[in-house]
Amino acid sequence: MTKFRVDGVPIPQGSMKVIHGRVIHSQGSALAAWRSSVSLSAKFAGYKPSEKPIAIEIDFYMPRPRTVKRVFPTVPPDLDKLIRGVLDALTGIVYLDDSQVVDIRATKAYSPEPGADIRIREMS
Repeated sequence: MTKFRVDGVPIPQGSMKVIHGRVIHSQGSALAAWRSSVSLSAKFAGYKPSEKPIAIEIDFYMPRPRTVKRVFPTVPPDLDKLIRGVLDALTGIVYLDDSQVVDIRATKAYSPEPGADIRIREMS
């Protein structure tokens, strides 16, 4: 299993909007920057596209708003949308297509250092 860290506030890949007949992500440039950070971090870690089945573990660390006292981030962004952004960013870098991902484990927590810890292993 190999791992890498992506610093920055994780951005979900979620809702789409239609503006002037064009379909765009609601997070737009923030999502593009996050996905680029994920891709570059994976490349820097030395990944090459694999054809094998993949298991992935992702721990997302979200900034805690100043007024929030709850222990767990039970508010948006949704964990599944955070996962989608990472999986799409890793396509062509860690695997050829995200359909190769056969095992996913993910968590979302508050942290003073936002980002994501990503661990990937090829299944045999």
